[in-house]
Amino acid sequence: MHLNIRITWAAWAWVNSTVDIVAGLFAELGYDMISDIEYESRIKGWVNFFDVSISDTNEKYLTKKVDIVLAFNSESLEKAISSLKSGATVITNKKNTSPLAPLLTGEGKNFNILDLEIADKYDNTYLLWILAKYLNIDLEIILGKIEKVFARKWDTVVKYNKAVIENIYKTYDVVTSKDFEIKKVWEPKTLSYWNKAIASGAIASDLEYFAAYPMTPASTVLTEVIKDGTVTFLQAEDEIAVANSAIWASFTWKRAMVATSGGWFALMTEALSFAVQAEFPIVAVFAQRAWPSTGTPTYQEQWDINFALNPTFGDFEHIVMYPSNLEESYYFGWLSLNLADKYQNPVILMTDKQAAEMHWTHSDFEACVVDRWVILENPPEDYKRYELTDSGISPRVNVWTKNWDFIATSYEHDEFWATTEDSELKQKFTEKRWKKLEDFYKKEGISGFEIVNPTAKKMLVITWFARYTAEHFVKNNTEFGLIILKFLKPLDERLRAEIEKLDEVIFVESNYSGQIENYITKELWLKYIDWLKISNLRKYDLFPFYIEDFESLVK
Repeated sequence: MHLNIRITWAAWAWVNSTVDIVAGLFAELGYDMISDIEYESRIKGWVNFFDVSISDTNEKYLTKKVDIVLAFNSESLEKAISSLKSGATVITNKKNTSPLAPLLTGEGKNFNILDLEIADKYDNTYLLWILAKYLNIDLEIILGKIEKVFARKWDTVVKYNKAVIENIYKTYDVVTSKDFEIKKVWEPKTLSYWNKAIASGAIASDLEYFAAYPMTPASTVLTEVIKDGTVTFLQAEDEIAVANSAIWASFTWKRAMVATSGGWFALMTEALSFAVQAEFPIVAVFAQRAWPSTGTPTYQEQWDINFALNPTFGDFEHIVMYPSNLEESYYFGWLSLNLADKYQNPVILMTDKQAAEMHWTHSDFEACVVDRWVILENPPEDYKRYELTDSGISPRVNVWTKNWDFIATSYEHDEFWATTEDSELKQKFTEKRWKKLEDFYKKEGISGFEIVNPTAKKMLVITWFARYTAEHFVKNNTEFGLIILKFLKPLDERLRAEIEKLDEVIFVESNYSGQIENYITKELWLKYIDWLKISNLRKYDLFPFYIEDFESLVK
């Protein structure tokens, strides 16, 4: 079974509790779930919607087509009609269907319309529980869910909702669905979202300082850090203050992380260059959205790949990570801090609007391992903070350890930290900074990519959450496989050998210019593989990749 429910409402009438109840209910019954939230940045008169896609066969993918819509006003219902499947069910207040009768009941329309007359001003409550009855969900399960969701609210709220649902189940004449009968299919599954997983992974890895200025779609990383209550945090006045405060935290060897989006990431560039020169560990969560300028700030696009690859001025190497599923976002949340500490370098942890805010059911997260790397317990009197070593990585010491003190400068320096403009030292320290990440994958024992269906001769090259929908496509179209990029920098050059086995690579990305395609093609010299066809599937209409987008490859 695969069921796609759309909950849609006016932009000013936020109904998060309704969505939380629907998503949480199915997760508790053991269903796999993936969601898609679309909301407009302007409020008055606009429409938001939240798709909840449910499966009992461990399949998570997004589709344009809707099985059931809960519409809380006529404007949101009108906008949803074009997405409804043939035979889809419409659940709404009768007052919302009257203006749309020609669209809902005209020639060729066969929608199942449950438009009930509801006088209560909280008609969203009624519509939600009508959905429950329509799907044959046991009343006791619903009553238990009400207790959990509204436990933090007044007892009157719990009693009110219980009275509504009991009244609906007893008195409302709803013909139940023959296509979908919802019951417990497995043990309860855990439900979370991307930004929360990143924050949780970082906190588990002894994150000690977090700074941010709220900016969609990165803001909820700050929310989760604040809610946790164990990490020192700063909500600063701008991203210049954010980045520089994190650098000072890093100077004292506190694990530091920041989070932002492209417009404010631009204000961090000078601080990031300082971090490279002074060799400060810092992790920047970079959540992309649709630009340029303010653009369409609450929608999906991958416009900032090039920016992440070249985040500041100077000639240097750094790490760019891009998790591809919820479990990996937790893993990368803590791994990014380890890598920043180990290589004493900025690490950029990429995400995007769609991934950052979507909710999933997930398996257990990988246990966190904290690795602070080389820290001297008893440094000598002539301790060299920037000692030249074979690895390029200099030993650190904890703050206030005897002989620990040094000056962190943005100037070129010698091994002790003293400013220098000596030609030979300049060459040595440039080579030192580059040397740190040489043979990165060999030293770490990891791969920068993952391959799904390795015998296929056509490979979709993707990043981020689109892997869920792409995996479903590949499962049903086995002539295709997936190359899922996990690290964009340093680039894992073993990828070229895998591509040489193929007939075609198809780069899948949410931007116009093909930033990932251009980067990989140039770095791996793909145009010199004579037999290889290089093509792409690009999308820049503000919405995520749906299964229908991938199916266009076989039409």
